Amino acid sequence: MSDYSFSGSSDGSAHSQRLSANNDSDEESLNSSSPSMYTYDSSRDGPALLRRIQGRVYNAQNELYLFPADNTEFARLEKNHLIHLVNLGRLYIEGERVWRVLARVEGEQKRILDLGTGVGAWAIGMAQEFPHADVVGIDLAPNTSASLPPNCRFEFDDINLGLPHYYNTFDIVHCRELSNGIKDFGWLITEAAKCLKPGLLSALFINFCTCFIYPGGMVLVAEGDSTLFNEHHDVQEMAFGSGGPGQSWLARAMFESNNAMRQRGSNVEARLLGYEFMLLCPLLSEAGERVRMIPIGPWQRGATPDEDQRRQIMGILMRQSYIELTQSMSTMVIQQGYPPALVQQFRDGTENELNNLSVHLCVKWVYSYATRNNVPCHTVGARP
Repeated sequence: MSDYSFSGSSDGSAHSQRLSANNDSDEESLNSSSPSMYTYDSSRDGPALLRRIQGRVYNAQNELYLFPADNTEFARLEKNHLIHLVNLGRLYIEGERVWRVLARVEGEQKRILDLGTGVGAWAIGMAQEFPHADVVGIDLAPNTSASLPPNCRFEFDDINLGLPHYYNTFDIVHCRELSNGIKDFGWLITEAAKCLKPGLLSALFINFCTCFIYPGGMVLVAEGDSTLFNEHHDVQEMAFGSGGPGQSWLARAMFESNNAMRQRGSNVEARLLGYEFMLLCPLLSEAGERVRMIPIGPWQRGATPDEDQRRQIMGILMRQSYIELTQSMSTMVIQQGYPPALVQQFRDGTENELNNLSVHLCVKWVYSYATRNNVPCHTVGARP
């Protein structure tokens, strides 16, 4: 169960704790679907959730995910959020299906769950677009300085521990850039499916019985590839030694950081298999995926003025994000035994090649989705 949460009912500086039902609380709180709350104080409770390493803030709950959780990193994640907004044109793929799922229904509370919410931009955006829905963002270290809408709250939690308290609860479950801190990505897809409201089976009797299955909630997953590609969409050659023409230090940095995360126990090699895991999950139906190649740097031109502008914006933001990413990953790769001088070479080489556009790089993003069917949760086993 989540330990700490804070909601939009505060001014963003006061945070709250989720209490278990056996804690002292009034009858209204015990009978409410909302968590019990008390004011969270960073000096008192912060050490249980956050830690400082070499001047930057990190989560203190999960050793798999060793990326910062400070304002510098949140600014980078905000850039990533903007990239996806420009890429998709909205907060999500399959717009018409999402709108149907989240349409107002008399007597029914719509709910949205954002797993690995990070800076919280997606959750906040969904709360603003769907003010009739309750939005929950879960992260090892969410952005505690965010100003939240009244229908949005963030919780500190390690998703790897499971989310049984949220089974059959949400209309939309969203996961983006989450694989770095997940032990078993296939299990994550099933756990997300369990959190969705199931579909309904209805029978209509007109001379004979006709059964209809009304679909349940939707799971939306977005993950980027750690393997980078060149302008021809071939795998980019990595730089070694002092590097050479056409080689990329960023491609090398991503390769080595992926190895470091795998050594720490993250299931990063499965990050692009969301669609395949959805097909295998007995709780999900109507799975699909969309694949997009996004430029790193403003080198790619579009076929129309609008497309050209989109490519330029995404390229500039992606360049900034990757330069900052090589800084954010430094502590992790050094802890895994990489020499600090080599890690600095990753950073310097990345900044030089991206600013000079000496290599034309792009990254593959896979957006997968599926709909919850009416198969009961209890028929699917727990983590193997």
